[in-house]
Amino acid sequence: MFKALLSLFRPRAANKPAEARPAAVAAADAGQTYLCHRPILDRGQRVVAHELSVDVHRALRACPWQGPSRKLFEDVLLRQFAQARLEALLAQRRVFLPVGSGIIEHPALHSLPRQNVVLQIAWHEEGRPGSPGTLADGMQRLRAMGFALACAHELLDGDEKAGQLADYVTVDVGRMAPPELLDVQRRLATHRQQQPLLAMNIAFMEMYQACRQIRFTHFHGDFIRCSEEAPVDIDLPPYKAAAMELLNAIRAQASAAVLAERAWIDPTLVLRLLRVVNSPAMRLRTPISDLKQGIAYLGYDELYRWVTLLLFSSQRAEDRHPMEYAWRETALVRGRFMELAATGRLPAKACSQLFVVGVLSMIDKLFGMPMPYALEKFALSPEVSQALLFRRGSYAPYYELALACENGEQTSIETLATGCGLDMDIVNRYQIEALEWMLEFTDALEELARDMR
Repeated sequence: MFKALLSLFRPRAANKPAEARPAAVAAADAGQTYLCHRPILDRGQRVVAHELSVDVHRALRACPWQGPSRKLFEDVLLRQFAQARLEALLAQRRVFLPVGSGIIEHPALHSLPRQNVVLQIAWHEEGRPGSPGTLADGMQRLRAMGFALACAHELLDGDEKAGQLADYVTVDVGRMAPPELLDVQRRLATHRQQQPLLAMNIAFMEMYQACRQIRFTHFHGDFIRCSEEAPVDIDLPPYKAAAMELLNAIRAQASAAVLAERAWIDPTLVLRLLRVVNSPAMRLRTPISDLKQGIAYLGYDELYRWVTLLLFSSQRAEDRHPMEYAWRETALVRGRFMELAATGRLPAKACSQLFVVGVLSMIDKLFGMPMPYALEKFALSPEVSQALLFRRGSYAPYYELALACENGEQTSIETLATGCGLDMDIVNRYQIEALEWMLEFTDALEELARDMR
């Protein structure tokens, strides 16, 4: 598992229309349509899937989607997905693609992988030329092609045959008031007892907790990034406190002897660092058993990255917040995406710092305190602090681009990507690469934690 760890930290070599049209249509025709990725959690609060979508531009949000608009975005999504290299992602996670039932006629459909791909039927246009006669007919054909299916609950009302073909039933809870949501859940609990229920577009933690208390099994939305009410200061678990001490000593470029002394505050931290140094990725001829020697071998930058990541690897289950795994994955994807996006555009030192910005962007949730107070515990460079606290400075555009790719607002992504010197193909590719890197690295990090128990 550690064979590729070292390489995981090295980035890979990475006309307007004549007549006025909606911005979304013009951008899509020009090829400037960006993927959006959002995690999906199970009841154990683990990320088990990702939704990849193409969101609408602001120009189309004020009016209902019409058939041509839906077809346009579905076409862009399928072609982007078919062109991406997703073997590593699909080997471990399911990927949900929001589409219409008319997808059965799309020429890119046959080129899509089948393993862990879930076609999420979000709309059905009865009787449209080229579409199946009924929703159930289209779903039956897609199942026969080997695809797993999710379907919006309102499309299944009164259609028992279609309901039996759905592997998941989705509910857009983001646009429902609590009484309506409860009524929908009760009806689904009666008529859809076998299928997992996926709550879509959960906007905040209170809504997420409400969905967990009723029969939803999977959860999607921005709630992962929302802050809960938190005290100004709390006592950190000893393992995290020791890692903090070591990080600040690394930032001050203390000697290897001083760094080793700080690490020995918690012996588990020492064991994990020695495990990293002696991993096959480091290609040592003889193992290193002396921590000072190991620290000197890693160097300040590599050591800082590893200790920062170990903050997200709790020593004891009682120290772990239930959302810690989701927070860690979000932070890792952000950090890796930002590092890839800046490679070749900023100095190597700045790229490494952007990775740290991404990882620390979830530190307020991990520590359970507001971001300004959480960052006070770190001796950070001004550029990192400015980006995290105020979205300012040379690192801020990359940080905002990473957040925009999670939000999926096309206009913002396009503006920020252009400012960073990135085109649509590169941004979409880096999103996929960051997701796949995160999965590989998380496996290695959890193996490290298991070995130290």
